[in-house]
Amino acid sequence: MYLQVEPEPWDMWRLDPVSQLLREGGVGVIPTDTVYAFVCAIHHKRTIERLYQIKKLDLRKPLSILCSDFSMVSQFTRGFPNAWFRIAKRCLPGPYTFILPANNQIPRLMLRKRREIGIRIPDDPVCQKLIADLQSPLLCSSVRTQENSFWNIPAEIEASYGKRLDFVVDAGERLADPSSVISLTDGAPQIIRSGKGDITPFE
Repeated sequence: MYLQVEPEPWDMWRLDPVSQLLREGGVGVIPTDTVYAFVCAIHHKRTIERLYQIKKLDLRKPLSILCSDFSMVSQFTRGFPNAWFRIAKRCLPGPYTFILPANNQIPRLMLRKRREIGIRIPDDPVCQKLIADLQSPLLCSSVRTQENSFWNIPAEIEASYGKRLDFVVDAGERLADPSSVISLTDGAPQIIRSGKGDITPFE
């Protein structure tokens, strides 16, 4: 399925078939507030394995999850350290990936030995609609070209990956600007990647 939508709340009803495919274990591509990403539901083991196969990733490589809000984050992690919660709340929703200690609600297949998970609360109506429909996070991984740059033209993504995917959601071309990645697993923030989100509050 190749679905074009306007990235506005009034057009989100078009995503209902995509939500159904995700419930049934589908894998596809959607826009985020940074780059286009492969996504699937986190409670389908075979679907998670399929996403890894599509990206040709080792199952030991950790990926991130897309959450709707802080309440959902707390369901799947031990939450933000008290010292940084207020700052994180000012930044989110937004273009950040925070690495937090995971709890036992995260499937073991998605975790390394340290039991950490990257979480995002994206400021994007497509993401928010799909997460709300599922009432559960989405596993996500950015779409990259063979040259390892970010691939943000959905028609080209569909042409390359379409036969291996259940859907591609086209909400227009995005700039190749990934999220900032910040680890909060050891108390003090550790900047893993400086991206679209301003990292100044965490330095």
